[in-house]
Amino acid sequence: MTVLFNPDSIINNLINDFGSNIYFILISSSNGSVMKSYINEDEFNKASISLNISQLYELAEETAESIGLHSPDFNIIHSDNYYILTIKLLKRLIILLTVDQIKVEDVFSTINKSVNIEP
Repeated sequence: MTVLFNPDSIINNLINDFGSNIYFILISSSNGSVMKSYINEDEFNKASISLNISQLYELAEETAESIGLHSPDFNIIHSDNYYILTIKLLKRLIILLTVDQIKVEDVFSTINKSVNIEP
């Protein structure tokens, strides 16, 4: 069985399902390099955001492991009326800035339907 990670499908499905409620989507490798992105506004520096979130995610993993927990598969940061979601999937990070009125489980559902499993 092979799991296919299709960044274009993930971005397209998230945009179709959530529209203007998503401000940016970054898909990066675990070292912070941007593989694919969607930015709803021109004011974001995607490379800086991806690298900073990757470092934050790595710190969260190290902290969790140092106290005997499994490394996290996702992080949620809430600020004012926004979420920053960081989801680890197949050695890649999916980073989203969204309004906080969306249901996080709907984001996971959309991402899950975007990943293909082949026998």
